[in-house]
Amino acid sequence: MKVKVLRAFNDKPNKKTHKVEKIIDVSEERFEELKAVKGNPLVEEVESDNEINEFPKHTGGGWYVTSSGEKVKGKDEALEAENLIEEVE
Repeated sequence: MKVKVLRAFNDKPNKKTHKVEKIIDVSEERFEELKAVKGNPLVEEVESDNEINEFPKHTGGGWYVTSSGEKVKGKDEALEAENLIEEVE
């Protein structure tokens, strides 16, 4: 199932770091574990494709923001920066 990250966290079983607003795939069991974190849940279920945020996001005037929150000028540069982020994860 697809879920949206609400708070950044280190996913120890997968040895990955997930950033806020990132859409990830998890099992139903793992979703329940991440949702049950004391205080605030780490993730929420994505109900429809409209809720899936595609990165980089255009913010206007030729500027884009990547999933890591970095602001980049130019679409090609933003796509390259986003690909580098995904490779590291």
